[in-house]
Amino acid sequence: MALGTPLLQLGLKTNFYEGYDSVQSNADKVATFIKSTARTENYAWLGSNPRMRKFNGERAPQKLQEYNYVLPNEEYEASIEVDESDVQDDQTGKYGIQAKSIGASLKTFPDELLFQTLLPAGNSTICYDGQYFFDTDHPIGETGNVQSNIGSSALDAASFAAARTVLRKMQDDNARPTYNQNMDLLLVIPPDLENTAMTILNAQVLASGATNTLYNAAQVLIVPWLTDTNNWYLLNTAGTLKPFIVQEREFKAMDSLEEGSADYFMRRKKYYGTFWRGAAGYGLYQKAYASIVAGG
Repeated sequence: MALGTPLLQLGLKTNFYEGYDSVQSNADKVATFIKSTARTENYAWLGSNPRMRKFNGERAPQKLQEYNYVLPNEEYEASIEVDESDVQDDQTGKYGIQAKSIGASLKTFPDELLFQTLLPAGNSTICYDGQYFFDTDHPIGETGNVQSNIGSSALDAASFAAARTVLRKMQDDNARPTYNQNMDLLLVIPPDLENTAMTILNAQVLASGATNTLYNAAQVLIVPWLTDTNNWYLLNTAGTLKPFIVQEREFKAMDSLEEGSADYFMRRKKYYGTFWRGAAGYGLYQKAYASIVAGG
């Protein structure tokens, strides 16, 4: 007996979640997920970290800095076209495989946005303070001073340690080193740097026989999306606010267009697909460091 339409939709939805649950996303390690409630979200509040002060008779509420960092929600989809003849002839297994692939693709889609697009473009894309996310002259509030979160050294033990020190010294808009008091470091690298990273961080003893003081100083995340073979990134993923933002506005796991549609009447086709509306953007630059190596 042919698989009825309600059962087909239910089956594809089940396949979708099987694919969704079968893969792991790394986006939540590096990004703060925020539920969006409008077409756009303004992150003017980033960098504004009210500080404690002595209570001198009355409160002194602190205003937000004059930032304007807006992320508009974009629409994304992935769909399957099903021929009614396949439904009638019980030939729907191939669509289940496609639905699984769509589920896996959606699960890792934030990774794609973050690691293929945002991270490697951080030295040429504006973040909340009006500077490039990775830049040499981020203003420290209204102090007149600046700070840098970018370098150009190839990955080795010395450059890793120097990057860690840079993160520890990063200041907020009140010139306080508050963001990186607690650190959970993630070294993000292309596959080309895997052996180098493992030697720096996973060897307990150095080739010289000395103890490796950087042993387990950071976790390593190997990202195939990264195509610049020498560039590397050090992120502090501790705390609520992370280096990146993923905002989610709308999600439909498996929507459908079946009997009753014009396409079904004219072409005997049904459509099933997922829909996601949201965006990804830069969070706190103070929790991210990039080394952009010449020839990377």
